[in-house]
This record gives sequence, structure tokens and C-alpha cells, in this order.
Amino acid sequence: MAQVNVTFRVDMQNVTGFTTPEVNGTFNGWCGNCNPMTDANGDNIWEVTLPLSAGSYEYKFSADSWGSQENLTPGSSCTVTNFGYTNRSLAVSTSNIVLPVSTISSTI
Repeated sequence: MAQVNVTFRVDMQNVTGFTTPEVNGTFNGWCGNCNPMTDANGDNIWEVTLPLSAGSYEYKFSADSWGSQENLTPGSSCTVTNFGYTNRSLAVSTSNIVLPVSTISSTI
């Protein structure tokens, strides 16, 4: 199955006490540090581009191999709650995607 590039972006300007943010989800087995993000231009917008197959995914931003993670509110737009966990949801089709910048509060 063909894959497309999905760029995840997160604004970490309101978060302190972290070294490296990551994106974790059903696409990487909630791995922890498998998909670290970078901030090449120092603007506090961290990103990573991953090749994903078409389908539906859940994901969440965390930092330092699950040392901290974002807290999402059940019922918020673009989220799904399963087994007591609320995660972001993503539908991937056949075109590359650059997701809007997600803003994380200091609760990560």
C-alpha cells in the first residue's frame, strides 16, 4: 500500500522542563521516543514528517519518552476517547498532509 507524508507540528512555547517532544500513536505502537520532533529554526514549533498509509489513526504529543504528555478533553473536536484515554484523531487519504500547528499548554 502506498504511503503519504504526514507532517505533525506542535507549538511548545508555553511548555517548560522538556528536552524533546515526540508524536506517538497507533501508527508507531505508542512507542515513546520512536518519532522525536525537531525545531530547526528555533521558533518553538516542533515538527516531524512520517510516511503513513491511508487509514484512521489516533495520536498524542508527549515529551522525553512519555516523561510528560498532553492532556486532552474528552469530546473536543478531532479527538476520540477509548478505554479511558483521549487522543487526537487523524484520517489519512492519498495526499500528503501538513497538519495545522497544535498548541500545547504547560500541562504536557
